[in-house]
Amino acid sequence: METSGVAVGCGWQQFVAYVNVGSYYIIGVPLGVVLGFFFNLGAKGIWSGLIGGTSLQTTILLWVTMRTDWMKEVEDAQKRLNKWDEKRDPLLTGFKDNN
Repeated sequence: METSGVAVGCGWQQFVAYVNVGSYYIIGVPLGVVLGFFFNLGAKGIWSGLIGGTSLQTTILLWVTMRTDWMKEVEDAQKRLNKWDEKRDPLLTGFKDNN
């Protein structure tokens, strides 16, 4: 499941960036270094840490996605669309539809 795509599509880019940095670079990479070098697991330890960070990211974004009030998100999207509908392009108002 592409949870980061859902979150970015909802306009939560900043939140997703923080989750990515926190789970992957602050948790996953150091965990991979510890497992790979200090516990002598080599590449398996490094990959385990990276997969752990990615799993944490997916878990957090899935939790947020499941707890979202989607009706409120629809209302917010409609408000944004209505704002753009009020600002029509003056160059296009003079053209008629020839269908």
